[in-house]
Amino acid sequence: MKPLALAILAALLAAAFGCSESGPTKEDALISLTDLVIVPGYEAVAHGTNGLDVALDDLCAAPSQPALDAARVSWRDARAAWTRSTSTWFGPVMDRRSLGVMDWSPVEPERIEAMLSERPATSEAQVRDSLGSTLRGLGAVEYMLFGEGALSALSLRPERCGYLTALGGVIASEADAILHDWTVERQYGPAYAGFFTGRASSSMHSSEAFAEVVRTQVFLLRTITDMRLAAALGLREGGADPSAIPGGAGENALADLRARIVGIRDMYVGHDSEGALGVSHIVAPLSADADARMRSQLDESLAAIDGVEGPLSAALSERPEQVRAVHDRLSELRITLEAEVVGLLGVSIGFSDTDGDSAK
Repeated sequence: MKPLALAILAALLAAAFGCSESGPTKEDALISLTDLVIVPGYEAVAHGTNGLDVALDDLCAAPSQPALDAARVSWRDARAAWTRSTSTWFGPVMDRRSLGVMDWSPVEPERIEAMLSERPATSEAQVRDSLGSTLRGLGAVEYMLFGEGALSALSLRPERCGYLTALGGVIASEADAILHDWTVERQYGPAYAGFFTGRASSSMHSSEAFAEVVRTQVFLLRTITDMRLAAALGLREGGADPSAIPGGAGENALADLRARIVGIRDMYVGHDSEGALGVSHIVAPLSADADARMRSQLDESLAAIDGVEGPLSAALSERPEQVRAVHDRLSELRITLEAEVVGLLGVSIGFSDTDGDSAK
């Protein structure tokens, strides 16, 4: 029997008979990931989106090129934190259906312009309650900030600033609510951090919680490699489709991609410098080779992304070999995760709320 098959068999027998290897348990890893990776990640999202909200208010209070530049920087900061959190899109994000509020893709510029001309939504209540997902979120803010003539349009048409500042307020409020649900006792139950890690009187079973962590990474890599990169490069039927990789006037797709892979690394490795445990600390005792392969392939994937001369839309047409290298490295990472790590951990992969979602 091959070494990997032996390792998987040993892991399954240990799970079946309640045995465990010396070292961290899944419960240990869940607590560490929650306290040192997941919650801090949503704190960063809340901080970034609240900073964006302030920057949009400042821009509309006194429109100027420096204020617009500052708002664009704040948008990129908020977006980086949000896309890095993609690897933790379970629990409150899904329960609240936050993706439709925070960042749905693609947005519809024509409908945004029609709304602004006919019945402009200029309050947070109108944006949250009256507009569809394709007319709000970080993508809508991107359209308003990075489109041609953005500054003059904001200066001359007050309804555009009303809409923009309302967008910022809704996004920041939703980010605060996600963080609240993770950390504060909810009306219908304990804080999700306690429920997820087994520290509340009513809790998710640790095996299922740990499986949720692993499944989320699998579905995220499937989406990136197959639905996004493979389709954009023409590796699937139908020819190349650059629109498979969502993007907007801010040309942030490459930074989005990198942030998502950093998020996957966060969940697998933990934050070593902070002593955080990750999935790696459960895999390593079962197969040091598989763990080393995952760690190496994460680094190689990020290096391939850093080797792309952006923006990603231009690289797809002018330097497709660079994007193909990213696809290939991520595909290797996905194979190791699905063919080795999932089996070692005894995780069942089915369907997920985020499998093939329309968020950026």
